[in-house]
Amino acid sequence: MKLLSIWALAALCLCLGQVAFSEKLINCYWGTWANYRPGDGKFTPSDIDPFLCTHISYTFFGISDAGEFKSLDTWLDMDDGLGYISQTIALKQRNPNLKILAVVGGWNEGSTKYSAMAADPAKRSTFVSSSLAFIQQYGFDGLDLDWEYPGQRGGGESDRENFVTLLRELKETYDKYGLELGIAVGASEKSASISYDIPAISQHLTFINVMTYDFHMALDGYLGFNAPLPEVTESIDYWLSHGAPAEKLILGIGFYGHSYQMSDSSQNWPGAACIGPGTAGVYTREGGFLGYHEICQNNWNTVFDQENGAPYAFQGDQWIGYDNAESIQLKMQLVESRNLGGAMMWSIETDDFRGLCGESYPLLKTMNRALGKEVSGGGGSGGGGSVTPSPTAAPTPTPTPGGGSGGNGGGSSGDCSTSGNGHFMSVGDCNKYYQCADGIRYDFQCGTGLYFNPTSNNCDWEWNVDCPY
Repeated sequence: MKLLSIWALAALCLCLGQVAFSEKLINCYWGTWANYRPGDGKFTPSDIDPFLCTHISYTFFGISDAGEFKSLDTWLDMDDGLGYISQTIALKQRNPNLKILAVVGGWNEGSTKYSAMAADPAKRSTFVSSSLAFIQQYGFDGLDLDWEYPGQRGGGESDRENFVTLLRELKETYDKYGLELGIAVGASEKSASISYDIPAISQHLTFINVMTYDFHMALDGYLGFNAPLPEVTESIDYWLSHGAPAEKLILGIGFYGHSYQMSDSSQNWPGAACIGPGTAGVYTREGGFLGYHEICQNNWNTVFDQENGAPYAFQGDQWIGYDNAESIQLKMQLVESRNLGGAMMWSIETDDFRGLCGESYPLLKTMNRALGKEVSGGGGSGGGGSVTPSPTAAPTPTPTPGGGSGGNGGGSSGDCSTSGNGHFMSVGDCNKYYQCADGIRYDFQCGTGLYFNPTSNNCDWEWNVDCPY
């Protein structure tokens, strides 16, 4: 009986550990206008794997001059057109644990109307009641307010205080119906210090999506990374040190990069001069911007910059700084080390959701695996897939140059210049493995008591792996 109790306790601890993993958010922002992209860039609700996200954030809705919540593309959203809202809400039939949020605002909406609404009690009341009515009518699970940004871009000095009032009134109403309330915020100290009373807003929110990307782009005049790890870390630590609860902070990850036209193609390193944005991509069709699904098909020379924890790629006079699976793995370690509430990405439709370069949804699946969730199946074109807790948290990667444009070969236990892309067990140690990606080697170590399983390409219990050493 005593032995049974010990095993029951062990089982309970394992279950509690798995619940802890599942509580981390993976918030999938989705730019619904990707419906209008050509060819393989077109993205519809059927392309979403509802098991790879805890939340789907449907962007964007707007407000009228009177403060009323409204659709910005009724043909796309409503049932008398494409019916994307209904199709998205229907994903909860496949994954009942999925939360779907209506996102209002965004960069193009700016600040002026939101500033006027937040300053006027009558307009605030209209916004609260109309947003609630919309959410309840269509079956959303809450609201994400993406005001970019209080006190900036046409906003006023009173925005910082009025924003707190607006959030308090929204929360008081939404709490009656069990609805979630989140916001998306500027990440850097320069922006956050203007826009947010961090302790005050935090008490009225379910979570805070920190947009830790867009740190550098062509207007800087030099080649830079979209989201260098040191600046991402500095921003998160600023929010923490100024009163944001760690469990409410959601780390933002960009599934895209900012591209540049180099001034001199022979000077292709970070910090070298540029003369403007890079050439537009075939899907996203925006100068200075490429989705990961475009980047991975370019086959440019690629270097992983260890100091910045991110890759860059170049060809001819074109250069781009972006995130890939290896850099996202490092960012997810920040989620764990700071005990954040989870991570979000901008945005799901620029991942390689069709698997054009290999595995479908490689970046989103990296985020899941890093939070201890075993990903199997699923992917683009409505593939079901599943996510279950892994035996332990993600392994620790140590990116090292290896062959190709990255540098000096594959190291002592594997040469990426000859082995091709893939995951490989390290020679002499089943606890370690490495990944070869375009000639560059990235080393990983599994947690204590775990071995690399070459069948599933992840860390597994020792007894599930036939270790030859």
